[in-house]
Amino acid sequence: MKEKNTFSGTPTSPIDFDQYDPKNLVDWGTYKEIGDEMKLLEANIYGDGMPYLIEGDKGLGKTLMVHTVCRKNGFPLLEYSCSNGTNKGDLIGRLQINDHGSFFELGILPTGYEIANHFGMCVVYLDEINSMDHEVMKLLNRPTDKRRSVYANGKVYKLNKGCKLVFVATMNPITYAGVNSLTEDLRSRFIGDIITYPTSKQLEEIIDWTIIPEEEVKRPLLQLAQESNALRIKGDVDYVLSPRDIDQLCSYYRSLSKGTMMSDATKILKYALKQVVLVKYAEIEERELMKSRITEIFGVEL
Repeated sequence: MKEKNTFSGTPTSPIDFDQYDPKNLVDWGTYKEIGDEMKLLEANIYGDGMPYLIEGDKGLGKTLMVHTVCRKNGFPLLEYSCSNGTNKGDLIGRLQINDHGSFFELGILPTGYEIANHFGMCVVYLDEINSMDHEVMKLLNRPTDKRRSVYANGKVYKLNKGCKLVFVATMNPITYAGVNSLTEDLRSRFIGDIITYPTSKQLEEIIDWTIIPEEEVKRPLLQLAQESNALRIKGDVDYVLSPRDIDQLCSYYRSLSKGTMMSDATKILKYALKQVVLVKYAEIEERELMKSRITEIFGVEL
């Protein structure tokens, strides 16, 4: 049966392909592997290009890993941050009207096909895919299975011969507030990787520890990070200190240590712990629990 679309034949808005040119991909850092997670992602993109799901806590660098792979290999990247407000218009497209009349603004999915056909390749990155409502998730079924196409504005968007479109999605664990599980039909279309919380040794390797005192700050901080993860597993806190948080604390510690405005090392440590760690905990009970753990581990009162 022929698919119908109310806006069939409506002119589509032009795509600025320059913004997706891999030469213009902004370099905002390089991902440091914990294991082989980046190699596995690259292997899939170069191989069959199956839809790829990366699951893991916030702050592990999932987004940075996708950007690093695309920048390193010259892959055009189309990025979209999913939310519970994402709707059909965002993914498929919507009718718009301006002074010149009506036009159809392509959504993320058909735009991805157009970019892939233009460059011969495109990675569509769907960040926090499981924040979308289940009914909206179903719109991803067709482009991520063997149909490899999407219907928008009276047209079937699909790949030209020799072109490749790879969907990469990331998600936080479903234990996080405000996120959904993936529908079974969508999850079945993905392969992927689950990135676990890094060990102290792994954290030690990926963080810049320049001028950070070994015994007074570095070792206790690695211990606090592991304990925050253990507390989250037990259900005592909702927030676990991520590599991003550890990196923030080290950067802030270095900032406070510069110049002569603050020379008291203990005071610098207290400010760093208070303004980088405690601020992450919104609940008073959790904040007090972390304060007690900080006192015991670092030997300072906040």
